[in-house]
Amino acid sequence: MQSQLKGAGLLALTVLMSLALSGCWATQPGSEADDSTFQLPPYGVITTQQAASVIVALQDDAEFVLLDIRTPAEVEAGHISGATTLDYYSSSFRDDLAKLDRELTILIYCRTGNRTGQAYQIMQELGFEKVFDMGGGISQWLAANYPLCLGALDAEHHCTGEFPIL
Repeated sequence: MQSQLKGAGLLALTVLMSLALSGCWATQPGSEADDSTFQLPPYGVITTQQAASVIVALQDDAEFVLLDIRTPAEVEAGHISGATTLDYYSSSFRDDLAKLDRELTILIYCRTGNRTGQAYQIMQELGFEKVFDMGGGISQWLAANYPLCLGALDAEHHCTGEFPIL
């Protein structure tokens, strides 16, 4: 029964994502999801599938930030479309976080979830309340075969991958 529910949830997510996505997360005219039916998960650690749903639901929200906290080389090797970046290993990371608006809804991700766990704690200390931490990081995103963009954020880049069809 649980696997059937999980399969149904993944199917619903796949349908939503296929309607809302083309290329690198481009929304198609007339394909906007009905926001009244989608409930954001609780803030904190969320699954890759929940993260994908959050990204789709909030992609056009000016108060939403998709924050990749990996190194520039890691970001260039593959990132989620629409991401902005702050290097966790930068000496100014905490100060850079402190400059962000506390009212933003932020989804953070790294390679495996280790850095985001630590960054999430820092963000709580700094007073951020609306933060999603994508558990498993970009590694789990890739394992789910979700879209990935190659190249630097500030340069033309190529996006590959698609959501699995069940």
